Amino acid sequence: MLSTELVNRAQEDIDFKVMNIEKLQDQIVEFDDQKSLYDEGIVRIELELLNRLDVVNKSFDAVSEAYDAAIASDCKSDLFWRIVDFTSGIEDDEYTLECTRLNPGGYSLTDTNIDSNAGIGSTVAYVGVTGIVTYYPASQTYGNEIEEINDFVNNPYFGFDRRNRYGLKIYSEPYDKDIGDTLIGEFIGTCSIGSTEVTVMQPVGSGLTFGVGQIVVSAGKTAIFPNNAKIVGISTALKDIRSIPSSGIGSTAVTVNILSMDTNCGAPASAPESDGSFVEFRALDDPIAFRFGGRKRYDIPFNQDPFTPQTISIANTSTLGTGISAYIDNSGVNVKFATWNSALKFLPLEHGGKVEPEVGAGQKFYRIGFGHAPVDGLTRATEGDRITVTDLTGNYTSLSNCSSDIENQITNALGISSTKETALTAQNSDNVILEQSNNALRTERNRIQLGIHGTRKILGQLNEEMDELESLQVLINNTTVSDVVQ
Repeated sequence: MLSTELVNRAQEDIDFKVMNIEKLQDQIVEFDDQKSLYDEGIVRIELELLNRLDVVNKSFDAVSEAYDAAIASDCKSDLFWRIVDFTSGIEDDEYTLECTRLNPGGYSLTDTNIDSNAGIGSTVAYVGVTGIVTYYPASQTYGNEIEEINDFVNNPYFGFDRRNRYGLKIYSEPYDKDIGDTLIGEFIGTCSIGSTEVTVMQPVGSGLTFGVGQIVVSAGKTAIFPNNAKIVGISTALKDIRSIPSSGIGSTAVTVNILSMDTNCGAPASAPESDGSFVEFRALDDPIAFRFGGRKRYDIPFNQDPFTPQTISIANTSTLGTGISAYIDNSGVNVKFATWNSALKFLPLEHGGKVEPEVGAGQKFYRIGFGHAPVDGLTRATEGDRITVTDLTGNYTSLSNCSSDIENQITNALGISSTKETALTAQNSDNVILEQSNNALRTERNRIQLGIHGTRKILGQLNEEMDELESLQVLINNTTVSDVVQ
């Protein structure tokens, strides 16, 4: 019957696709293991670079702490008076002042027209100790939007000194996403040519847990298993493993695992080999997150773009080694994360092109503060206090000089920081070599990652086709259809 033939044909196609899916899933596990060597090299280099940069960043932190100590000891203040309202009077003008704390992140806007030239609330009207008002932008965003304001200084960071922090700027794209750790463990093993058994030359329970379905590859001596080799059975036996380094006393009769493989050994492995070396095997398996995904584990949509969106971020210990490239950053840009369509950089701006978003390791702010503090009459003002005055003078009290101990702490911290930053700069040629080497390793890893991404897309397509074939079988088996096609 035609309906039976159609169902059988669909099943043949399904069986063929299942076989291909299983092979591709095994390839992904092996591909992931192949890049583990690059992973290790990249992480080691980046850890060295990050440590070098961190030494300087920590010295910036020490300077900041020294300045904070001056404020804590009350020989410096991080508070100031800011005009937040203004009323023109017949005899005297009235000013509403708010006690404000220095903030490197910027200040809240006011809705009051403080000065005819100052715009509406776009500035911080800082009242100095002598009563002179200086207008600063409320934040970095407003610095370039204010035009011709009397006594305007385009610096939202008044009261601070600052340094550009150092960091690693990482570029990441969809194809570089790691599926997880596929390595179960490594072991020294033996096998005979033509045999399907691999002897694990270490005691059972010494850190490795084997399972049916795991893939075994031989490191170095690839001829043993030139293709995928899977564990199909596990047994134990007593073995003499005294020839294995660090096997310990009493290793003449040790219980070890015997792995039954679905593939014959293409070359022998002895312990030791004739040159005194040992053959290492690697046991691989699906990462935990993918072990229960069935035929659809690893698959992604076939039309997924491997290159966009691109994410730019600053590395930390949890993101070390990720991404397609990494570069040392000292730009001072305070945005640490951005995502964009990097393909648009090739288009002219007038035709929808985009410029790469600025991302950087940020800045370290030192609260230098002031040698005077806001007062309300004879009482020290606290953050958020408001007063109304007609005279902008006499609203501060002078603070005592900082002790020599505090001054020395600041001086010493600045000196140490300068020395460490100079040392990092002197290492620039070495840092460039490390950066170049790191990205060269990434280039090789990227090729493997692109292969994994492409394989996952093929899996997505195969699974979609299988879903369609299974739906077709259901439809043909429906009597409404089978009665027609017979």
